Amino acid sequence: MTDYVDREHEAAAIKEAREAAASHDIQTLPPDIGRWRAAVLIALLPYDDPEVVLTVRSHEVEHHKGEISFPGGALDSIDEHPMAAALREADEEVGLRAEHVEVLAEQSHYRTMSDFHVTPYVGLIDRAPYPFRPLAIEVGEIITPSLSHLLDPANIAFEVRERDGEVYRMREYWYEGHRIFGATATMLGRFLDDLSRLRGLPIPSP
Repeated sequence: MTDYVDREHEAAAIKEAREAAASHDIQTLPPDIGRWRAAVLIALLPYDDPEVVLTVRSHEVEHHKGEISFPGGALDSIDEHPMAAALREADEEVGLRAEHVEVLAEQSHYRTMSDFHVTPYVGLIDRAPYPFRPLAIEVGEIITPSLSHLLDPANIAFEVRERDGEVYRMREYWYEGHRIFGATATMLGRFLDDLSRLRGLPIPSP
């Protein structure tokens, strides 16, 4: 059975996700920060306990084999805006049609270790389950951890990383043996922190 978004009868958790996304204090980056521009989609499946759509990169890709990422990618000359790139790439990578996504809000930009300037967007898919069509050469698997799973401290850990001479303890998430870390965990964590504040939950710390 497929459930469709009904704005008048949405689950409380979906309403909270909307509010959390809209409440985000966006931190942008100057346009010249990062060698390349990219955009990703933090896509939510509209269950009573919404689920986040993540991809496990295939071992056919050139970089970051087997790592967890959001649907998305580099801006193309045909993209009028980063949001267009996020939606286009989501369609290409997992078969998520743009007309089936309600973009809720832009989130803070992020500069990756590989020098990409990434703009994330939170989006609500209009139905669940969704008939994804992963592009095999890029996507080895699609995983969909629920928001309650990701907010559970038992599924959160911290790793030590160094960047530009500074040492950081960066958050990571675990789901069914998958380690969600790096840029994906940071961008995901910002949205989850907004949701935690909305629910009155503590923000995870080392």
